[in-house]
Amino acid sequence: MIKKRPKYGNKKVIIDGILFDSKKEGMRWLVLKDALANGTITDLERQVKVELIPQIKEEVVKHLKTKDKIEMRVAQKAINYVCDFRYFKNGQEIFEDVKASPKTASLDKVFLLKEKLFFWRYGIRLKRVYNANDPI
Repeated sequence: MIKKRPKYGNKKVIIDGILFDSKKEGMRWLVLKDALANGTITDLERQVKVELIPQIKEEVVKHLKTKDKIEMRVAQKAINYVCDFRYFKNGQEIFEDVKASPKTASLDKVFLLKEKLFFWRYGIRLKRVYNANDPI
């Protein structure tokens, strides 16, 4: 079996028994954990799934032997965004996404679209983190 190389050359790492997609993301976890311990932030979570566009259902007619039955089926799945970290600071909800650099973030068109949809739907800007020690 051929092992697929990561898109941006990141290496997965295990910290605190948790598998992170990159060393930078794992290091950010440690920084946020310290901030949680000293009370700077609260309610730290990772890999939080947020719905950007709900699923679309449609009615379909199912032909049975004696009658027709109308059923609902999923025409298109929901579009979701999974942030790296979510926490609260001074009562404000913060969603973070760890990126290798501004260049790689701008190359990822799917991320840019989801970032825009997230802001449009919730009115909250995603916080891009390029360095594990960036200010919280």
